[in-house]
Parts: sequence; C-alpha cells; structure tokens
Amino acid sequence: MYKIAVCDDDTDFCNILKDCVNDFFSTKEPECIVRTFCDVESLGRSIDSGFEYDLIFLDIIFDNANGLAYAKKLRERSGKPDIIFISTSKEYAIESYDVDPLYYILKPLDREKINAALERFLDKHMPRNLFFDTANGKIKIKISDITYFEIYGHRVIINKADGSKTDFHGTLKDVETQLPQMLFVRPHRSYIVNMGFISEITRFDIKLTNGALIPISKAQFGTLQHKFLNYLDKKDLFI
Repeated sequence: MYKIAVCDDDTDFCNILKDCVNDFFSTKEPECIVRTFCDVESLGRSIDSGFEYDLIFLDIIFDNANGLAYAKKLRERSGKPDIIFISTSKEYAIESYDVDPLYYILKPLDREKINAALERFLDKHMPRNLFFDTANGKIKIKISDITYFEIYGHRVIINKADGSKTDFHGTLKDVETQLPQMLFVRPHRSYIVNMGFISEITRFDIKLTNGALIPISKAQFGTLQHKFLNYLDKKDLFI
C-alpha cells in the first residue's frame, strides 16, 4: 500500500486533492492511504513519529513556512519520499529542481495533471522483476524477458523471449496480482501478454514479435485496444 501525504494550508484544497488521489487509485494496484496536513510542522511530526510516506504533495508557500525549504531538509535526511510541488506561480519551478521533484503542479487544481503526476509516480515504482514459487524453488524473472503467460490445466507456463519456458502450479488470477497493469493485458481467460512484445492486433488474435499468436476473446477486444494504445503512449517510460 502506498502512503501519500497532501500538505497545503488550504483545507478545502487538501480535501479535494485527497479525493482526486483516492479516485485515481480506486482502479489501481496497490491501494493507497492519503493523509492531509495544513502545515509542514504537522507533516514533520507525522514523519518523525515513524510514518514514512512514499509520495508528498507539498505546497511551496505557507503563511509561516517555506515548503521548498522543508523539502530540502527532508532530502538531506533520508532522500525519500517522492515530492510533487503545488504552487500558484511558476516562480519557484527552477529552484525546486534542487530537490528533484517528481512533478510541479500549478493551481487551480487540474485533475488531468494530477492523474499524469500519479501515473509518473506509478511508472517510477514499477517492479522490474517478478518472483514465483516453482517445484525447484523460488525463481526471479525479469519482466522484460516475459512474452506471455498461459494456463494449461493447473499449471501456469511462462513463455520467455529467448524461447525457453518455466512452469509452476497456480492460476492466472494469482499471477495478475503481481503484474504491473500498465505493461500486461489479459486478452483471453487463458493468456496474459506483455504488451512490449505485441507487433500486431487483429480482430481475433494478437501477433507477437516472435510470431506467436494469442487469441482475443470477444469480451476483451475493446479493453485490449484501450490498454495497448495507452501503453504505446507511455512506452518510453518502461525502459
């Protein structure tokens, strides 16, 4: 579960942003918990108590404090968490680069920009390896090496880019819970495909770069098209 803080001296703005974040994560994995703070002092007390945040939306200027100065202190102490600055002005945009922010958002609130910032956060934290329990013990496989998963009886078969295969007892439903949703799609109840290996999509099947053909169920065709177009729009982030 991701732990996210929203720190802004406008309480109404905090609550609106909190709702935006919760709406975004309502269809994502893993889930998130969002806490709001009206000043950096209360945020600092929360962090000092041992609550480590993965992401902080931080206003730059408060009545009695400077959010940018606080962010610099936070970076010096631990390097974490990711920070998205919020401001009514571009004035501090260049100076903010000193703390390597994930995003710089201008008020008033724009839901599309919030979603884009959160997508960037998820992309940054996307896993690069997967772990599976097999008859020969736990194995680690790079996501970039997996072309597709298929189910055969009660065995999950992992097909890899080098032509080799690995199998283990399980279900595709269990596999799905481990996969980054922005990289994999399930076009059929018996298959999960790494979109990085798709070369062509027709009405009835997916052609992979190695020539393999994966069937598409009628019910999944629309979802597949939408997810693949979204993947193509962001694929440069998945290196």
